[in-house]
Amino acid sequence: MAASTRSGEPDEKIVRLLFTDFDGDRADPDDVISDGLDGGYADRTEALAAILRDPAEGPYERFLACLALTRWGDALGYAAVVEAASSPESVDWRGASYDRLHSRDDTFGLLAEAVGDSADMVEERSTPDARVDAARALLAIADRVRFDRRISALLRRDLLSACLPALRDAVDRGVRRLAERERLGFDLGVQLALMIVAAHPADPAWAAAAGGRLARAEPGERALQELRDLQEPRGA
Repeated sequence: MAASTRSGEPDEKIVRLLFTDFDGDRADPDDVISDGLDGGYADRTEALAAILRDPAEGPYERFLACLALTRWGDALGYAAVVEAASSPESVDWRGASYDRLHSRDDTFGLLAEAVGDSADMVEERSTPDARVDAARALLAIADRVRFDRRISALLRRDLLSACLPALRDAVDRGVRRLAERERLGFDLGVQLALMIVAAHPADPAWAAAAGGRLARAEPGERALQELRDLQEPRGA
């Protein structure tokens, strides 16, 4: 999650919760979220949930609360991801975080990583089904929203079997968008290629056909390089 930022100063409440470590020192939210996995999350979950639920809180603060709760395997975090994915264009925290390298919104990419990486928390929190629901919701909008390579966090074997129909539908829509030369403002081709390659072990016939359709849609060199893995698996 480290390669993201935003301008302006965060609210005092979120500073106490996610910019202050468990020893009381100023810290990066990535480190606080990671350290919270050892059990400290329990002391901050209720306050973060209150921020996430409160529409009067700032978009950046609500986004960070969602990110932390999701990484900690919290049901409310997963539910917020599903809700955001239901209407991604209108989510008020879009643009609350952006990639330093490309200066593009990376909020959904960060949430994808939080969902994928939270596999280590779901048994403790009794939320494995909620995690799958969140992953499925994000994959369903992969033809519309920028994830870039962060989408790989949703392409793990433990999620793919449950999310394969949503993945296939998103790929099919995305390929049509590329074939119709729709202007999207992000590299859709590489996202689709990563999804196709990940799905290949589970559905090789569909992946081969989808890869061919994507290649014909001229998705860009990055995508074509990923698709070569269908013919030339890594390690071959």
